[in-house]
Amino acid sequence: MEPVTASPFTPSLAFCGYSGSGKTELSLQCLKLLKAGGFSPAVLKSSSEVHATIASKDSHRFFDEGAAGVSFVDPTQTLLHLPGSDFFQGSVASEVQLRRQVPFDILLREGGKQSSDWKVVCLHPSQGIPVLDNSRVLALWAGVPGSINPALLARLKIPCFGPREEIKLLDHCLEKLRAMRRQQTLKATVLVGGQSTRMGHPKAWMQIDGRPMALKLAHLLEELLGVGRVVFGGVLPLIPKDWSISNHQELERYAVIPDRVQGFGPWGGLLGLWESEPNTTWLVVGCDYPRLHLEALKWLLSQRDPLRLATLARHEIGPLETMIGVYEPGFRYLLEATWLDGGKQINRRMQQWPLNILQVPEHLKICWQGINTPADLEQLIQQSSTQQQ
Repeated sequence: MEPVTASPFTPSLAFCGYSGSGKTELSLQCLKLLKAGGFSPAVLKSSSEVHATIASKDSHRFFDEGAAGVSFVDPTQTLLHLPGSDFFQGSVASEVQLRRQVPFDILLREGGKQSSDWKVVCLHPSQGIPVLDNSRVLALWAGVPGSINPALLARLKIPCFGPREEIKLLDHCLEKLRAMRRQQTLKATVLVGGQSTRMGHPKAWMQIDGRPMALKLAHLLEELLGVGRVVFGGVLPLIPKDWSISNHQELERYAVIPDRVQGFGPWGGLLGLWESEPNTTWLVVGCDYPRLHLEALKWLLSQRDPLRLATLARHEIGPLETMIGVYEPGFRYLLEATWLDGGKQINRRMQQWPLNILQVPEHLKICWQGINTPADLEQLIQQSSTQQQ
């Protein structure tokens, strides 16, 4: 699998400014606040030259405030440091390497004023503000006495925060990032690949109320998001010979995006979706949830936090229900890292990842009950028959 490049939009925030403008101190304060708010942040520090001895002191300061990992970058090298381990040399793009090595949900970058990240510019009392593209600046920071220039602030029309306003600054930036992330593309997929040994036939084509399950779910997702925003993920199972013309016609309305890798279960389908559309957020539905309805999907989307890696739910005490969820583009890095590590125990790994985990309301729990055996299907058919009488 070839390394992916960094997404043009991942939850990241850069602190830029001249030396002495308070970048490191602000980074440390924001790390602490993010950790207290339930986030799992990491740090990428850019400089003209990286020295391991100095970097080690910096990384331990970051670790003390809750950093999940730290990457140091100069024009010639990338060094990564994870809690409890030694430095090691990065082999691919620094952000990609960091995302693959440690699960985190938001990246704080110190320096990197030329990067495409959204930025907080730290003002300096004597040197003012670096020359930047103001459209990428979310806020100004005047943490050093004498750094506020009223004429400059009036001209820039960018919110400015000062000492003891770190919480306000971070809240402002997070809300801006959330709003921008919500403006990015959101699509839905029904994952249809794979065979079910226990069922004896593809779950995607199970007949529920006279319709194939996958088509029924695709129509439900179209009700939620609109026509043209729903696809099938994975390799379509063999279509039954007795299918009606209307089933064939309905199936032709949907694009089918194949798995990117084989032997990775439904996650290979999700990787295929991101290979096709790297910056899309995917609302994922497995093809074996016949009780799922519109209210449940609306509830799930209403609870989405676009700064987290994924929004998932538990309907009972036990493992996560991973096949009904909202997956943000940053989740891709951890999937690829898992695949490169053998693709094993992903559900167990996910228990340790910083995800937005919800408890399903009592009246919606039935929607998260899947069909896993012929007995489950027979019970559902009998219930439907009883309700129709």
